[in-house]
Amino acid sequence: MTALASTALPFELQSVVENVRATRTADDQQWILSLLDRQGPLVVGLLWRMLGSEQDALDAYQSTVCRLISQGKEAIGTNRDGYFYRAAMNAGIEMLRTRQRRQKHWPAIADFWQRSHDDDSRPPVDSHCGEDVGRLRAAITELPPHLRDVIVLRELAGLPYRQVASLLKIGTATARLYRHQAVLRLADMLGARAA
Repeated sequence: MTALASTALPFELQSVVENVRATRTADDQQWILSLLDRQGPLVVGLLWRMLGSEQDALDAYQSTVCRLISQGKEAIGTNRDGYFYRAAMNAGIEMLRTRQRRQKHWPAIADFWQRSHDDDSRPPVDSHCGEDVGRLRAAITELPPHLRDVIVLRELAGLPYRQVASLLKIGTATARLYRHQAVLRLADMLGARAA
């Protein structure tokens, strides 16, 4: 097994990976360690850029790894790297949708908070991301899955088209076409919301 660079993962994950390596794992679980070694740092980086929050990225990564382990090697199939990225993106999208729902209901919560406190204390402000970035993330969650996958892997993860195509089991030209279509749809959605 190759060792991860000490700075490749956040501190919390470094200790988890070292503990897993230190224990003797069964041969049927070696596949998950190999997958985490190869793709773990890239998936964490993808989630970090996608979610804009270290804690959210770590939570999404943890839920992704738990899902992989619960599915098992046979259920995932031969494209384990692609499955890992897709599961991570789905976890990130779900967190963005949850954040969007929370922000939608935040004014009512803040109003309730202010009415329930006599003093001038203010509720904490949700400053995870700027207004424009929040709108863009919300628009990405509304894209069809085939376009969303390409835009997340290409733009947020920064992967080259060749790798995006390999992970999603599509052609490089198809990946370029999907990215182009995703950008056009995002422009339409953000333009309509601004108007």
